[in-house]
Amino acid sequence: MASLASGDQTARLRSLDVPTLVIHGADDPMCDVSGGRATAQAIPGAELVVLDGMGHDLPRALWPEITSLIANLVRRVEAASPTD
Repeated sequence: MASLASGDQTARLRSLDVPTLVIHGADDPMCDVSGGRATAQAIPGAELVVLDGMGHDLPRALWPEITSLIANLVRRVEAASPTD
């Protein structure tokens, strides 16, 4: 309901300039995968990962995969950043 109440956020998402990883559950009964796709498409350079077996939660069995995805994003950003 919060997503619906806040209205279309596409324009605001397009203005983001940060490394972004959109993780969405393939089995999410509350937010269809199309919403995750739309979010990733709206954010410049965003990466979308759809996880089978995940709904609208973060099942403990997927924690290693989720944390690995996040850590990989951090590594890519750090590697691309100029050193001080």
